[in-house]
Amino acid sequence: MVSSARQAIACVLLIFIVAVGSQSQVTPAKNDTAGVSGKVTRKNKGVPGIVVAARDPNSGYGRSNYRATTDQSGNYRISNMAPGTYQIVPISPGWISENELFQKSLVIEDGDNVENVNFSLVRGGVITGKITDADGKPVVEEPVFVQPIGGVYAVTTTAMLGGIMTDDRGIYRAFALRPGKYQVSVGQADNQLLGGSRVFRQTFYPSVTDSAKATLIEVTDQGEVSDIDITLGRPKTGFKVTGKIVDSETGKPVANVRYGIHLGNESGGGSTSSGASSNANGEFKFERVMPGKYSVFILPDQNTEVRADWVPFEVTDHDISGLVVKTVRAASVFGVVVFEGVEDPSAIAKLGNLYVTAMGDRLEARFQGSSFVRIGPDGSFKLTGLSPGVANFGLTSRTFDGTTKQLALVRVERDGMSQPNGITIKDAEQITGVRLVIKSLTGSIRGQVKVEDGELTENARMSIWLKVLDDTPSSPRGVNINSSPQIDSRGRFVIEGVAGGTYEINIAVFEPSRFDTSRIFKQQVTVADNAVTEVTVSIKLKP
Repeated sequence: MVSSARQAIACVLLIFIVAVGSQSQVTPAKNDTAGVSGKVTRKNKGVPGIVVAARDPNSGYGRSNYRATTDQSGNYRISNMAPGTYQIVPISPGWISENELFQKSLVIEDGDNVENVNFSLVRGGVITGKITDADGKPVVEEPVFVQPIGGVYAVTTTAMLGGIMTDDRGIYRAFALRPGKYQVSVGQADNQLLGGSRVFRQTFYPSVTDSAKATLIEVTDQGEVSDIDITLGRPKTGFKVTGKIVDSETGKPVANVRYGIHLGNESGGGSTSSGASSNANGEFKFERVMPGKYSVFILPDQNTEVRADWVPFEVTDHDISGLVVKTVRAASVFGVVVFEGVEDPSAIAKLGNLYVTAMGDRLEARFQGSSFVRIGPDGSFKLTGLSPGVANFGLTSRTFDGTTKQLALVRVERDGMSQPNGITIKDAEQITGVRLVIKSLTGSIRGQVKVEDGELTENARMSIWLKVLDDTPSSPRGVNINSSPQIDSRGRFVIEGVAGGTYEINIAVFEPSRFDTSRIFKQQVTVADNAVTEVTVSIKLKP
């Protein structure tokens, strides 16, 4: 399994200014009585047979429980919807929206009947061509990347992610493209981790390996650009890397230890691949490794109490053998998870499947993953395989019905003393007396945005995010919000699963072609547990 290196990502979601109203102690009953209706058109004429779905933004892009099909006049109506936040989107392969907002957010309340959620569609553009190898033979089942250039809004993300594949003739076809310029490429960049059975060097149209020499393809409205052919060079050569995992004290091989490989630099960039385990002789191997600087590591496991420092190596033009990874005794943490202010020992068991994780601050720990273990019915846990450094803890819960319960880690204690900055772990140390104090997230924020000095353009969006302001040891360090906050076209938003405390609401107004930091607004809000905080947001678009 290949995964990108973990990096701190600043999510700049954009939005507006807030005036905070009063709090209500009553949450409305949730009945399936709401509905959404609208029309799908092309050049002002209704388009029949288009499926329109209402999707939960947190459930991915699987099949929606709420959908309808447009009639002969292009009208649709989705009925019997439960209250919640939805993305309304037409499922129409080959079509794109006439404006750049292909999906529209809606915050649906009990009994809502939202009308005129309309979509204007047009046929997208097409790029097609053929991929051949150095001998002129078609390259079959090869990913083709079609990257928009110069701010073009891409509808077909599969084109950018290599979801377009050549067929048995080496032909590819990228469709549902917006008018604009695109760059087409095939093959693997030099900074990729492991190669497959056949790896070609990244090559751009028209068959050049330097991206600066690539020819951009102009796509017009509903137009098709053909013969965008690329001829690839000889496949790249990968190499074999082998070694052994041994006990540092006895020198004996260590079997059944999961290991991985990291490609990158000391500052944290790069990627990892892991999943295999050492054999009975402690041996490990990697096939088809491309030239570059790497490190091999072992992964923490709840069934082992060893760890190992990373072993660096470099692949140039030949196989690498004789690497030795030496295991040492790892640190362990023994502790218990408790509810804040709850004496009932069975309270933790009622949560369902609760897991605790410890993430170290060292580069190696961040890349090779964290120790992860299920908590016992009495709240006890044991984390093993930990590296020296500062460990921070996290919790996730999955109930027996498959839903996720929202929890906040209020406090980390060691021998009765609060540890606001994590727990410092020494090599091979066995730490006891750890308590993770948690609470359920039962607060919520319901808001309405009002524009005072005009109207938003059709393509404008609003986004919202929260920042914890409480700076007391008892305030939740990690707020687990129940949904990705969405602001709909009517200016409504709901944020559920919020711990009681003081927050800064950040709201921004933006358009796809424009980002102006002067249109980001902030307002403090205090949320109480088991309560709904009502918020009215007034924003001014003009300076």
